[in-house]
Amino acid sequence: MMLALQRRIDQHLRPTKHSPETSDKHSHPGQHFFSDLITAAQLVRLSWPDSARFAPSSTVADLIARHVATWTALRKNRSPGRRARDTWAAPQGPAECGALLLAADTLLGDRGQDGPALRERIQPLASAAFTRNEANAGAAFRRMDVSPDLSRALAQRSLGFNRAGGHHHARQRVPSRDCHFGIEHIPALLPETWIGAHFGDLTSLWNPGDVWKPRHLRRVVSLKLVEMAGGGTWPQCAVILGIPWVTAQRSLTVLKRNLLPGGQWPLLDTAVETVAQELDAAARHVDFATRRRTLSTWQIPAEDLAALTVGLVRLADAESSLTRTAATALVWARVTQGDHLHSPPVEALREAKRSTKSLVSAIGQLQTPSNRKGTRLHFLQRINEYANGLAHALDEGRAI
Repeated sequence: MMLALQRRIDQHLRPTKHSPETSDKHSHPGQHFFSDLITAAQLVRLSWPDSARFAPSSTVADLIARHVATWTALRKNRSPGRRARDTWAAPQGPAECGALLLAADTLLGDRGQDGPALRERIQPLASAAFTRNEANAGAAFRRMDVSPDLSRALAQRSLGFNRAGGHHHARQRVPSRDCHFGIEHIPALLPETWIGAHFGDLTSLWNPGDVWKPRHLRRVVSLKLVEMAGGGTWPQCAVILGIPWVTAQRSLTVLKRNLLPGGQWPLLDTAVETVAQELDAAARHVDFATRRRTLSTWQIPAEDLAALTVGLVRLADAESSLTRTAATALVWARVTQGDHLHSPPVEALREAKRSTKSLVSAIGQLQTPSNRKGTRLHFLQRINEYANGLAHALDEGRAI
């Protein structure tokens, strides 16, 4: 077995011609062979004896155990405050080195074929290694330039996200799955029609009159889809979608309180995966990032607002600046599938340290279900139709 591994190592040491790599998705298969093998070997050593099951024979296990004993003694006997350069080095004996590499190769298996299985093998060892060793052990692994498959397997996760922490190495941004959609195709709030189609098992458990839990659900699902397509911690995903950190945290907290006690979080994970598969299969994707960027400084033209309010004689202050700003926020929210509370008009008031109360109240009066009747209902319907036309124009690249 060691000779077979040696032959594979020799093959990877021979120079070959590869096309220039543009990203992890397009890198050649052998690019990360050595970095993956080295990382797995360190993981076997740091988590020993938990990793002993990956030694393919008792002889191999004995060789690794002998090396780990020597290595552990070397680390313990070093001077306080002094780092020993060779504590992360390969074993000096060829038999011990071969045994450690063989266990590492067994641990890795066929990385390109069993991503979920690789994570199941890696995670218990990573947990043991990070718990038993210095605090910077996890950071050292994050700095290693490993393959996307191994990076995904190593990432410490919590409820579907890479665990948030003080380290923001680029490797944390590796997507958690191979997606045929990008982060630009995810809105800040998952469309309500998608919630109705895929999350009925969850929403049926909630009070039908509760409008806030579904809103938190829409936000968290979008965060999880961004993580699937682009990687990163949930705060990093929130930044991509333009969601304030505290808002994203609040939505996650609400869902945790409602789903974890009853063991319903797996229902959420299953439904999100279904949405991801549907996006994978879609022939066309909406570029929500472009919509958000284009409308970041947009305001509804006065003549368009006049057309929307024509004939609505009972609509108070139809031509006021407040009505125009409220209409702008509502159009933005519908086109981008975002939260009107974080629309550019509302955020502009916050940045200027001005009260948002009047604007939020005006929007609320139009959106509150009990107020959706008569003149307000007609006005809201016209705004939605106008927003649909604007979205179509944006997707076709027409000037607005």
